[in-house]
Amino acid sequence: MMVKAECWGYREEGRNPCRRVKRNRMKKLERYLSEPELVRLGVVLAAERDSPDVTRQTATAVITLLLLTGCRRGEILRLRWSDIRGQRIRLAEAKAGPRTVWLGVEARTVIDGLPRTAKSTWLFPGRKGPLSGCTLASVWSDIRTRADLAGVRIHDLRHTFASHAAQAHETLPMIGKLLGHASLNSTARYAHLDDAGVIAENERIGARLVELLDVASL
Repeated sequence: MMVKAECWGYREEGRNPCRRVKRNRMKKLERYLSEPELVRLGVVLAAERDSPDVTRQTATAVITLLLLTGCRRGEILRLRWSDIRGQRIRLAEAKAGPRTVWLGVEARTVIDGLPRTAKSTWLFPGRKGPLSGCTLASVWSDIRTRADLAGVRIHDLRHTFASHAAQAHETLPMIGKLLGHASLNSTARYAHLDDAGVIAENERIGARLVELLDVASL
């Protein structure tokens, strides 16, 4: 605000009183769902797909697609049918600029199961325009309670996608590409989740070196 005030001529230049104030260091949350938690969530989502409430069915489809693509909430909520191109989603307005989201078989199946009418161009229509974030949050609150996922945010579904990719030993550049990160610095938070693969490789190298040392000592 103070910088803008100087730019607009409301304050003298170089007189920003906040210039030397250090920001509080923000702690990034890295919550993601474990396999047992995903199983519980899957049970609740399966029940919601048969709900007589169309809004809940729509919100369930959004939640499922968020988990299967790692997209941000707004990216999925604003999808139009024209954005779907075969096994790809073309996001014209993503956080880091236009990008492509690749669809696996499961994600494409979710989209193929959506009702499509001439009345709306939105994948996930609401009463006026796309399904609202407030409506999605309300349905998610109920779903996470029933799945015993207290405190889990919708954004944690994105973390879950990335974390399980890391645990499957996917490379950070590939994870960053899947998530649409502009910089690998954002993706690096998931690096430690691939520790199991690194430890296994370290043990393999160590065992080989010990084997050579034993041979050398004969």
